[in-house]
Amino acid sequence: MLASLIDDKKKLGDCQFDLWKQSYVTACVAVYDKLRRSRRLDAVQSDYTMLSIAKQGDLMVVANVGNSRVVLGTASNDGVITPFSSSST
Repeated sequence: MLASLIDDKKKLGDCQFDLWKQSYVTACVAVYDKLRRSRRLDAVQSDYTMLSIAKQGDLMVVANVGNSRVVLGTASNDGVITPFSSSST
């Protein structure tokens, strides 16, 4: 798949974006299809949440869409979890 995205006119960053985009679209279609086939769930009335984390080197990008929140934090050696932010928005 990646080979088909790379050509002489595209930069590697563009190809990586295309690969991410296609991965997200494929995942969303798969989830929607599974919900649509379910007899117990209504795909139209169901809530969706998508959480994405991409990390490369020291850079980490976190995004979420839907009715849930993402809270980043750290865990100490004794298991205490501390959020990076106390924001409620």
